[in-house]
Amino acid sequence: MKFRSILAAGVAASVAVVLAGCTGGGAPQSDGSSDGEITGKITFQTWSLKNDKFTPYFNDVIAAFEKEHKGVEVNWIDQPADGYEDKILQQAESGELPDVVNLPPEYAGELAKASQLVDLKKADSKTLEEYVEGGLEGYTYEGIDGTYAYPWYLGTNLNYWNMELLGKGGFTAPPKTFEETLDDADVLATKGVQTMSDIPDVKALQWMVTDGGGEYPFAVDGKFMFDTPEAEAIIDRYHELYKAGGVSPEALQGAGTANNNVNNFNKGSVAWTTAGPNYIDKNLAVNAPTLLPAVKAGPGFGDAPLFLQGISVASGSKNSATALAFAEYVTNTENQVEFVKLAAGFFPGTKAANEDPSAFAETAQNPEQAEATKYAAAQMSTARITGGSAALSFTEEMNTYAKQQIALAVRGDISAKEALTKGQDYANQNVTK
Repeated sequence: MKFRSILAAGVAASVAVVLAGCTGGGAPQSDGSSDGEITGKITFQTWSLKNDKFTPYFNDVIAAFEKEHKGVEVNWIDQPADGYEDKILQQAESGELPDVVNLPPEYAGELAKASQLVDLKKADSKTLEEYVEGGLEGYTYEGIDGTYAYPWYLGTNLNYWNMELLGKGGFTAPPKTFEETLDDADVLATKGVQTMSDIPDVKALQWMVTDGGGEYPFAVDGKFMFDTPEAEAIIDRYHELYKAGGVSPEALQGAGTANNNVNNFNKGSVAWTTAGPNYIDKNLAVNAPTLLPAVKAGPGFGDAPLFLQGISVASGSKNSATALAFAEYVTNTENQVEFVKLAAGFFPGTKAANEDPSAFAETAQNPEQAEATKYAAAQMSTARITGGSAALSFTEEMNTYAKQQIALAVRGDISAKEALTKGQDYANQNVTK
């Protein structure tokens, strides 16, 4: 399983274009009232989850719900990973959106603007209080009232340190802040140790700036505004570190390449990277097992990023009470815990479920994996989607272009100001309203 929000961000603009004039076709609109009788047939759609691992789980959940509510029939359909956005568009345009549907924030936002989804804040406000705040914020959008999905499974980033390399600078513990990381990197560079496995992209600048108490608006009044003095200062620090030998050459060469930072860290030549909560067991132990004794996990810095999937209810459902009840049932604490037991590295969307990660975490193969899981679970209460609602229209193409400009600035070819301005202008010129 991948953080599908990365894929969704790249196609949200096309969803917006097609749905701009769509208000649900001929489907009857509903406010998602929970007052009706829980009975009848509904369709439940997931995204690339019908397989040997997850099929038994969903069959059990559906059977239990149907047993609890006599007369209910849930038809589960699953769409492949590729082409999901096209399928959603087709369903929305024809007024055939499934009653209960798995959506990332990007898709849900555009469907909500087109009146295709139930506002759960109106339909089920009391239950919403049980879900993590960052997850709810991910389904709350500028320009429209309400919340449009139950947070389902979540992910975030943590810090990972090569303690053997830190030791060469005389450090016995990882730095506690990003500013300390930069300072330690200066010291390590004098010892011939590279600290930076990657250069920051626009989204990473979010937590880098906020870790020092600064504000990073990302977007203001519908326009991207990530060219700030604080962001420029960080890129300038990276430039100085690059000249001193503190930035891995591969960090520049692979700017914009997926997993560039982790791949460089796994070589054992850099002291720091960020990665997901299951990095120790699922990546490091497989791809660089000799590094295991040297690597220590730590919490993320600043406003930790949140990767998110949710469950929405279609406003055109003919059995809205049943659809709402099933969406709530799939995402309740008990069922979320059972789901993330199978989805290693992800975390449940309810507050109660995250209070005890031992209830759902896989048995760690390595002790540091258990520590990473604890850090990530604790982070769920504060993690947020980078850029907030502005992330809906900030595509991976925009992020890659901006990062390539930042790479030029780190190398010294252009200024930090020029890099961020070019990235910001490119994003504003290519955004789809």
